[in-house]
Amino acid sequence: MRMSRLVMANKACLAVVLLLAAAVSAAQSLTYEAERSATRPNAGGAPEQITLRLGLLDIVEIDDREQVFMADIFVEIGWQDPRLAVGDEASELRRVALDDIWNPRLTVVNSRGLDVLLPQVATVDRQGHVNVRQRLAGPLAVDLDLRDFPFDKQRLPIEVVSYQYSPAEIVFSDSSEMAAKLDEFGGTGWTFEAIEPKPFVYKLGDGTRGVSGLEFAVLAERESAYFALTIVLPMTLILFLAWMVHWLPVDVIPARMGTASAAVFSLIAFGVSFRLTLPKITYLTDADRFVLYSTLLVLASLAVTIVGIRLLGADKKHAAERLARQARLAFPFLYGLIVVLIAIR
Repeated sequence: MRMSRLVMANKACLAVVLLLAAAVSAAQSLTYEAERSATRPNAGGAPEQITLRLGLLDIVEIDDREQVFMADIFVEIGWQDPRLAVGDEASELRRVALDDIWNPRLTVVNSRGLDVLLPQVATVDRQGHVNVRQRLAGPLAVDLDLRDFPFDKQRLPIEVVSYQYSPAEIVFSDSSEMAAKLDEFGGTGWTFEAIEPKPFVYKLGDGTRGVSGLEFAVLAERESAYFALTIVLPMTLILFLAWMVHWLPVDVIPARMGTASAAVFSLIAFGVSFRLTLPKITYLTDADRFVLYSTLLVLASLAVTIVGIRLLGADKKHAAERLARQARLAFPFLYGLIVVLIAIR
């Protein structure tokens, strides 16, 4: 009986030892996996070569007022981690969670809420080549320069940076590229042109540590024909209305004042509604300048009309008629001058 109890005790001790050994081994394995996922493959040596291929599927919209553009993006990121290499007996490709292996920790810094549409996983081959594919969709911030609006060109960037590694730790390979079918984009009112990607160092401020980045960009040129119809044509009609005042007989005072006042009020309403479509900016666009110069011309026309009425009231009808003739000749010249000033800026 005593011998049986000793045997059972020995077996229990052996089981406890084996469990402790297994726990220690598992803990060591987890520690090794954690260290491997936190340390780059060539730590202390040359920077890792990261290949980033970006497929720009669509630019749906460019929002002038909010200063964002809506994009649909597919990205493919590749690098090599020899620590993930396995023997020939393993399967050709393995799927692993991205957080379980080392990765370059990439993010899009001008994202304003991009949705991540695919699982956060990587495929690894037997030689340790890692490939990550992801699709992103949503708004991206852009600092629009609207000085030449509506004849402007805008640079739409997609700034991909590593939020953890400097250029001494990772670099983007020359194989990094962007592909896009620019003529099939859904954004109406624009034509697009691809720009070669270029690496850059991203810093939050002077004296701060820089991290490695790669900027993709598209040059968007606004199609101005629409704005010629919605801005230039209505404004020209308002100016034409102000010009017509000086073709009326100088002694038809109510009609002249009514027409001149209608031109002024129409101009004010048009200018306010137009400006509400643009963001709050501290400079004048070409369209603003056209509206401003046109406003001055309409006000000058109103002033000439009032002076003519005063001359008529002072029994100087001939002087009033001469002033109206001069206004009729000067008005087209001044309108042409406005167009030239806008064109040569």
